[in-house]
Amino acid sequence: MQPDWNHQYAINETPWDKGAPAPPLLDWLSAQQGRMTGRVMVPGCGLGHDMRAIVEREPDAEVVGLDISPLAIETALSIPPAGKERYCEGDLFDLPEGMLEAFDWIFEHTCFCAIDPEQRDDYVTAVRAALRPGGKILGLFYLDPYDDEHAPGGGPPHGCTVEELKERFEQSGLFHFVSEEIPESAFEGREGREYLVEMTRVE
Repeated sequence: MQPDWNHQYAINETPWDKGAPAPPLLDWLSAQQGRMTGRVMVPGCGLGHDMRAIVEREPDAEVVGLDISPLAIETALSIPPAGKERYCEGDLFDLPEGMLEAFDWIFEHTCFCAIDPEQRDDYVTAVRAALRPGGKILGLFYLDPYDDEHAPGGGPPHGCTVEELKERFEQSGLFHFVSEEIPESAFEGREGREYLVEMTRVE
């Protein structure tokens, strides 16, 4: 069952929000300056920390944050903008026509691992539809740490595996992996539990 994301923001129970951009994103932007340009979508953008990081380092990028929670969008809009970022309340699985094949990049961080796992194939289809042919995803995915000793808490509710990512994105024929790594930097408690992938939409 999908959480009521707006309610989570209303009661201030948002453990996925660390109040800062993802450290692996900051490292990637520093190493790959000038690459994440054009139109960039951040699905499940929350309060926009990652968006502002992108805009600060790539001021020519037009960054669009999408979130299904009106309260998340309202709160994000109350934070001073860093550049040409803008926010859109909406459902990734029901994108308006103006957001189809409209983006050069998508930055994924905690959205894939927050939705019901049964929606993951729909997620792959949705982000592919949002990208222009040849568009790219930079995805920071949460690897599955949950076992008898670890339970969901400070991270997304659903982990994933590298094998699943390759099956859903690459072996489906929809994307091609360009690079993949376990990032050296992470929020406390996520060390070694994230996987950073750059992939290209197969035309």
